[in-house]
Amino acid sequence: MNINTHWRWYAAACGTLALAMLRAADVVQFTVRTTDDAGQPLPARVLVRDEQGQAWLPPVATTVNIGPDTWFAGAGHARLDVPAGRYLVVVERGPEYQPARASVVLTGNTTREFRLQRWIDLAARGYRSGENHLHVTGSMLPAMMAAEALDFSTSLQWWNGPQWDAAYAAAAGAYTRFDAEIENSWGAVYCLGLTRPLPVAWNPARPNLAFVRAARADGALICYQGGWSAEVLLDALLGYVDVVNVADNLFQRHKFMPRSRYSNLLGTADLPVYPDTADGMLALTTESYYRLLNCGLRLAAGAGSATGVKSNPVGHNRAYVQVPPGAGIREFLAAWREGRNFITNGPMVFLSVNGAAPGATVDLPAGGGKLAVHVEAPSADPLREVRIVVNGQVVAAGGNGSLDTTIDVREGSWVCAMAVAEEPVPEADLARYAQTSRLGGERPARLRFAHTSPVYVTVAGQAVRVARSVAEAQRILDALAAFVQQTAAPEFQAETAEAIAAARTRLAQGGPFTAEWAPAAPSANSATIPAAMKPMPTEMLDR
Repeated sequence: MNINTHWRWYAAACGTLALAMLRAADVVQFTVRTTDDAGQPLPARVLVRDEQGQAWLPPVATTVNIGPDTWFAGAGHARLDVPAGRYLVVVERGPEYQPARASVVLTGNTTREFRLQRWIDLAARGYRSGENHLHVTGSMLPAMMAAEALDFSTSLQWWNGPQWDAAYAAAAGAYTRFDAEIENSWGAVYCLGLTRPLPVAWNPARPNLAFVRAARADGALICYQGGWSAEVLLDALLGYVDVVNVADNLFQRHKFMPRSRYSNLLGTADLPVYPDTADGMLALTTESYYRLLNCGLRLAAGAGSATGVKSNPVGHNRAYVQVPPGAGIREFLAAWREGRNFITNGPMVFLSVNGAAPGATVDLPAGGGKLAVHVEAPSADPLREVRIVVNGQVVAAGGNGSLDTTIDVREGSWVCAMAVAEEPVPEADLARYAQTSRLGGERPARLRFAHTSPVYVTVAGQAVRVARSVAEAQRILDALAAFVQQTAAPEFQAETAEAIAAARTRLAQGGPFTAEWAPAAPSANSATIPAAMKPMPTEMLDR
């Protein structure tokens, strides 16, 4: 049973059982209306929780699990049959709207309207939102997207093999339907925009390179879970990575996953180990991303929430991408590949470098020059800090919602902006989100952040190349080569060794990193289409 379907059935069953134990006179009808500023119905995510901590749902609902609570994705109007009593009602709709929260005492049939205030309109600024990591079926995803005001997304219907759901063929929405996640000890990578099932049989002893090469041949956007993934450097040096997630599933609504062990998965010498705190995990994701950028790689910042396997709403971690009016999902993915975006799970952040936005290149003459950097960071939550980052170093910081500085640049560089905020959640509420597990569990957190993709700066045509990071990358490739010998199946060893040798050459020469590498001769690691994975009928392709 799909995990989303399981939770929907379980939550509904609990509520039905509780109602069955009450007399009819004890049951009241509670109608929840969610509206916009003009009083028009507005989809939103809704929590109705009694004083014993039980969540209540409409008879038919698309449910969303966040920590211990079960919310539902409402379309603007929902009726619940509940026992008389006091309830906490919380209504949320993505990061552009202020949450609504109320304590409601129900003694009889009641209708309550929750009018959501939109504090910022990103569409009016030319942005559309999306994310790259969702394990949600086609039957549930449209309602979840509408409730979170998420414009585009993915349904990862291939996760180490096909995962087609029954409603898959008939599903419709602004998401791509043949997307794939390859997840193993080589790292998790998401392939978005595929027009047919991924034509490579999953094998945990097979490096990711075969999968991303096949996905790129189909025009996919290739997104790695994090800069700390074991194989991300190799695939990026060979021209097969577009996006690296900075806001990944380590960061969830009201909580984070303490995963210090991800600091150095290959056991590379002299890499830092990050503490198991929310800020430690933020440093892990950002600094491992910076290490890649410092090698001269052009990689957009990414975001994914892992809804369906993590108790997180869709679009909690999302990318806002600048696209022309009327752009569809294909244009959205293309603009994301170009890095015309920022990612967030709370505040917003806008960057300008000599008038250029993220994804653009500022060309300086020999000897370099000065860069005028402007950052705006509007936030619904209290801001802790706004940062300007150049080649992995914070060069300016402040606590207000804007930041201006002038940078003297003498060699190739990149510039990003970042905003860090703290959500003012009451301590008693926050404590509910602690969870233990053998893998490290989840811990409560108020941390929220946003991060831009880079503005690139060349000096006399030369891109960034930070010697410290290049040396680290060389050691990572050495560690990866040893990992391949220990982990890859014999039939994949030779081609992977050839790939690592090519990556070493590109790293030493400073590129080119955009040209896609191919092996000298086809081997067992090359893409083939097993009989069980023939392409779906043409009419099902979401082009």
